[in-house]
Amino acid sequence: MTNATSTSQTVGRAIQLIRLVASSKTHNLRLIDIAEMASLDKSTAHRLLQRLVQERMLARDPGRRGYRLGPLLHELGLGALPETNVEEAAEPALRQLARTTGDMAFLSGRSGLEIVCLKRVAGSFEIQTLARNVGDRHPLGIGAAGLAILAAMNHNDAEAAIAAIAPHLGRYSLAEDVLRERIIQTRRRGYALDEGSAALDIVALGRVIRNRGSVPCAAVFVASISSRMTPARQRLIDKHVLECVAAIEAALAR
Repeated sequence: MTNATSTSQTVGRAIQLIRLVASSKTHNLRLIDIAEMASLDKSTAHRLLQRLVQERMLARDPGRRGYRLGPLLHELGLGALPETNVEEAAEPALRQLARTTGDMAFLSGRSGLEIVCLKRVAGSFEIQTLARNVGDRHPLGIGAAGLAILAAMNHNDAEAAIAAIAPHLGRYSLAEDVLRERIIQTRRRGYALDEGSAALDIVALGRVIRNRGSVPCAAVFVASISSRMTPARQRLIDKHVLECVAAIEAALAR
């Protein structure tokens, strides 16, 4: 193996570890968990983690055994201004969606083969569902937002994405054939419906957002308790989500 190949492999592994920490529910993973999930021996994983901590890409809290995202990632993120800021474009429409439905409204963006929760706005209903925290990362196809984006991709791109995320589906008790069936249902309905996978007794309904090039780049969804999300209410929620998506896409086009 050449030095260039070895360096490239090391960089790739380090990025993989950062992604694993970022996608964990607790954002605080132990060494043994990280090594297993990354298919690395503990010594290699420990060496990479230590260097990432030194560079402030990861951090460890005193008295805790796990790793979490470090302050340097936040500092770098502040300088990574996208050409079109979907969070800024979505802010007014997302707040209107929460006011209109009374439920928690979420905005998630696509990041490669993952989705990231970018923003959430609480409604006025007495029970608000925290189905996602800002910063949560999951593979495409997971949850209403991930499913909406994956279903909006063309067949070849969607199949390539499914093949890439297949090793991670077991963490969500999901099989490839079940995911493909959900994609078919989403395309048929026009919206993605997630029933209970994000949290027990929670139903989320979402639609994809396309950028100026008509590429699926984000998604909006509304989540509420399952008893509230009756079929009739789902149709009403979808109407408001559609209006929200149209307003965001218009803002992106400007």
